[in-house]
Amino acid sequence: MKCYKAKWILTSENTILKDTALVVDEGKIVNLIPNSDVNFDTKHVKDLGNAVITPGFIDLMTQFQYTNTGKTRPSCIKNKIKHFFRNFSKNYNFAGVKPDNYSLKWANILTHYFAFDRSEKLKSFDDGVTMAIKAGTTCIAQVSKEFKYFETINKLPIKTYLFFEIFSDTSEKSKKQFKDIRAKVEDLIQHKGEHTHIGIMLNSESGVHKKMWNLFSKYCRKHNMLLMTRFAESKDEIEWLEHGFSDIDLLHKFMGLRKISPYSKDLNPVEYLDNLKVLTHKVLTANANYLSESELEALAGTGVKYIYQPYYSAEICNKKLDFDTVLKYFPENFGFSSQSFLPDKNYNLLELAIKTNRNNSISLEELIKYLTIYPAKILRLDNSIGSIKIGKDADFNVFKIEEGQDYTAIIKNPQPYATYSCGRKIVKKNETRFSL
Repeated sequence: MKCYKAKWILTSENTILKDTALVVDEGKIVNLIPNSDVNFDTKHVKDLGNAVITPGFIDLMTQFQYTNTGKTRPSCIKNKIKHFFRNFSKNYNFAGVKPDNYSLKWANILTHYFAFDRSEKLKSFDDGVTMAIKAGTTCIAQVSKEFKYFETINKLPIKTYLFFEIFSDTSEKSKKQFKDIRAKVEDLIQHKGEHTHIGIMLNSESGVHKKMWNLFSKYCRKHNMLLMTRFAESKDEIEWLEHGFSDIDLLHKFMGLRKISPYSKDLNPVEYLDNLKVLTHKVLTANANYLSESELEALAGTGVKYIYQPYYSAEICNKKLDFDTVLKYFPENFGFSSQSFLPDKNYNLLELAIKTNRNNSISLEELIKYLTIYPAKILRLDNSIGSIKIGKDADFNVFKIEEGQDYTAIIKNPQPYATYSCGRKIVKKNETRFSL
């Protein structure tokens, strides 16, 4: 048993505790008591002094495999040749396309990534997840179409949700892919660890054939699985829906996909998926940057969960919803993603949330709920994580503050001093205490 005495505890349970101790036993929170009542043997007591405890943070969409794209160059001659031909193909397919084009930006990312060998891809993932954990993230929702990351994810010291990303371009290929992926997913479910969870990511309206939408949306409903998708995130996607073609076709060609056509050209993005009976409370939609106010209202009305990606939207999509708009349409029904493709990317969720809340639209304690209990509910993990509550896992962050400061001081210093997962200290002073 271990007891952690702190000045403040932000519980994400509508309670802020002062001068309170967190009692942990076998990885669980077993009690919350006044510091003055602590009478354990001193070897079991950790006096954190002027510190703030928060629940561990939850990142609702990560793609850590891309962490080193753009800054790590291929090292061996084989990969250099691979990069050369990928770059040639990209330049050929996107000749004349403006540099800020969404599809071209993704082609640039994939050009770098496809030139990595297996070890470089795994290192890119390891570097990303380590950065996130150092910043206080204790649960991630990782998206990848490559099964190679399952082994790494399965042994991480934090909670993980692996969403397998799927593209499909024809009805016949969709049927075969569905059977293959279903078999693989069901096999992995049998081998996953206690803190690993599996979901499905259908790439987007424009990246998935209607047949695959039908097959996997039914499968996920039947098996009570979460389904994720990118949604109306780019101008290219909107043009594809309106005209049946756009620069997204160039991206698909570059990726080796056939041209995918919308099943109807007279529908807005919400109608397009709603008519397929896809949009339910078990679906997570990312971005929705190019929806109108009425379309946002309709999307929210379907009960879907929302993933807010401010960095990614600004960098890749050329447009993002402002925070007040997200609060208006998805109150208590969204979480943040720290995904970024900048060379000096920062996966600190608290810092991202503070920047986003620059108008002080909500209080700090409410803002932290969007990093903790609200995304925990979205991932259906709130029975074990997301708040400081007796019976839940001891996933929490410790922030050091100065004498006389209150808990709002963490706004100025959003880097945790220490991070715990199931009561185990996994980070202290920006140094990890685990190996990958």
